[in-house]
Amino acid sequence: MFFRSAARGSDPRLIEWADFAAEFEFVEASELAERLFEQFSLGEGQLVPIYALRREGQPLLLAFDQRRERKGPTGSVVTLRTFVAVRSTEGPGAPPMRASARRGKALEGLEAARSGAERLDLSEDGPFERSVSVYTREPLGAKAVLSQAVREMLMRLLTAADQAALKANGTDGTFATTVAPNLVVGPRNLLLCLEPRNALPVHALGPLLADMLSLNVALQAASRHLVDALLEDSLLE
Repeated sequence: MFFRSAARGSDPRLIEWADFAAEFEFVEASELAERLFEQFSLGEGQLVPIYALRREGQPLLLAFDQRRERKGPTGSVVTLRTFVAVRSTEGPGAPPMRASARRGKALEGLEAARSGAERLDLSEDGPFERSVSVYTREPLGAKAVLSQAVREMLMRLLTAADQAALKANGTDGTFATTVAPNLVVGPRNLLLCLEPRNALPVHALGPLLADMLSLNVALQAASRHLVDALLEDSLLE
């Protein structure tokens, strides 16, 4: 599905976003565009719209589209990537890692080579290993925070995101033409990216918001546990 620049009154996508924002009490946050580009290295493309949910004592929750124009011999088209981000302000951070719905060993090898990261072996958890691929340059720390609770939430989130992307494409099992949803984990941030061939219906983000917040809580708890364990070990030495 392709989109051209238009005012909200005539752009069904922007109307869809406005309805989503009203339902979940998000507010427009276009002033964050430059910060998001810098923080998440999003590359070229316009961030529109950007919505935020700010509540005292809670992490900042963001949702937005990135419109990217691609020009070719027959003209130009605009494709969409849809994001959900969680920004925490305190608590120990997890080691940087990237997780995606699993696609196959060939693609995993390409991703590892491209990023210079290692794909974690989590074969002790069969269902997770079959469903999710995790890449990191800090394998020991990453594996330490991937507790059972974190793995369960991560698998739930990426499975739901994958199904939403496939549904947007009108398929229930053809992975080859669908970019796998991926989640970037940073010391204070979570960033979920969905890039189906057709625009993801904005209402599909609803269930993913709760999963993102639950995963953030689980990661913070696992990170605190790791820090406490390291402190205890240092005191015993």
